Amino acid sequence: MQELSATFTQRAIDALKSSLRPFDQSLGAVNAEDATVAAYLDFYQLPKPSRDLDVFVGRIVVSQTAIFSLAWKPAVSLGTAVVVHGYTDHTGLFNHLIEALLDRQFTVVCFDLQGHGLSSGGYGDIADFADYVTVLESVTAIASEKFPGPQHAVGQSMGGAVLLKYLMKAGKSSTFASINLLAPLLQPRGWTIKRWLYRLTHKYRRSLRRVFRPSSLDKSFLDFVRFTDPLQQTELPVTWVGALDQWVQEFEGAKSCPQRINLIQGCADKTLNWQVNLRVFKEKLPALKVHLIDGANHHLVNEIKPLRDRIFAALEF
Repeated sequence: MQELSATFTQRAIDALKSSLRPFDQSLGAVNAEDATVAAYLDFYQLPKPSRDLDVFVGRIVVSQTAIFSLAWKPAVSLGTAVVVHGYTDHTGLFNHLIEALLDRQFTVVCFDLQGHGLSSGGYGDIADFADYVTVLESVTAIASEKFPGPQHAVGQSMGGAVLLKYLMKAGKSSTFASINLLAPLLQPRGWTIKRWLYRLTHKYRRSLRRVFRPSSLDKSFLDFVRFTDPLQQTELPVTWVGALDQWVQEFEGAKSCPQRINLIQGCADKTLNWQVNLRVFKEKLPALKVHLIDGANHHLVNEIKPLRDRIFAALEF
């Protein structure tokens, strides 16, 4: 993130949430003077409405959960790219990727998963990754109705796991013409110990103290997430670790998936046990194409610019 002059207070957060209209019922371009949306776009340095760019914002209700959704549609669109963020992330942290996709003339659809960002739900809390897939399906269904052209998907970290779980469910009926996975989540680093600690203690602990580990070489991004972003929390629910445990076992026991997938992985990833994960991915995804980025850490969409340029150049549609 660049140095910020804008602010995004809790009052502005509450005002934006309360002003959201249904995204699927009254999709319309955001007025550049809309104060609540403008404050959000300014603070997270997201693209603003212009003569050549419409911005859409609203909520999608899935199983009584309000899902904050955004879309950017250029005047000439070659298709739609649906972005799925990682754990503890939200749309506001994806400005670089959104700009890169707009440069390719895609309509970009983003949403905050339940318990993240401006969506409702307990922070970071989930019982099964299948609930994330349900939200993804709702968003993609609305996007396919509202925006023309083929639909593509890009998932960062847990977003990649959500897309893989979606593929396991959808099979040949997948709506995506292409899928790009950025450091997809399977086993985190030190997973064997973490899994057993969870199994021993989950009945007695409801949350864990969040540790802000260096996931990028971009210090300004790391400082922003830890000290400035009002949509971050310092406690994480233990239930999510259980959902992760379930996902790892499910994927490792799954049948192979024939769909072509493009995977981009940083070789300096300190979050994932990525070498082990890559072996599993290659076994389960025979049409997988892999790009290894030397020096890149885990949060690929927020790496330093020289690495980020290489990462975005490796995207395939």
